Amino acid sequence: MLLEAVYHRPKLNWSYAYDYETIHLRLRTKKDDMQQVFAFAGDKYIWDQSKELVPMQKLISDELFDYWECAVKPPFRRLKYGFLLRSEDAEIWMTEYEFTPDRPENPDRLFEYPFLNPNDVFIVPDWVKDAVFYQIFPERFANGNPDIDPTGVLPWGGEPERNNFFGGDLQGSSIILIT
Repeated sequence: MLLEAVYHRPKLNWSYAYDYETIHLRLRTKKDDMQQVFAFAGDKYIWDQSKELVPMQKLISDELFDYWECAVKPPFRRLKYGFLLRSEDAEIWMTEYEFTPDRPENPDRLFEYPFLNPNDVFIVPDWVKDAVFYQIFPERFANGNPDIDPTGVLPWGGEPERNNFFGGDLQGSSIILIT
């Protein structure tokens, strides 16, 4: 179990309000290192009555890491949580301060989502549902000013790939090629 690869922060896209009653938690681990991951979650003021293990699902993997996610619905919109990590040969608990072989008895050293405030929930505006979005890549325009080309510019007309450049710029957006 490679603990150096385990990552979580109680903010941003690692712990966020999904809707008015749900908090999403995410955790990163080394790729294919964990068999199971659980969020150990509950309300700090009624810890013994509310604590539970919430299974996390592997959301996605990249070349190095697995990303786990779960949804928690705290009854009073406040949450304390940690994680239980299981590999083939080990089980360890993660708090905000340490990894420990023993299950935390109280929530003092766990991560905290202090309060699920309705103002923190992102609501997609209605106008977005009917909107059309364009992604404009000036680099794929004609090369209107070679003086500002990045290093390694290829001749115009080649096949665009992830890491090649043809020197396109805003000045080139108004060039009309007539053949």
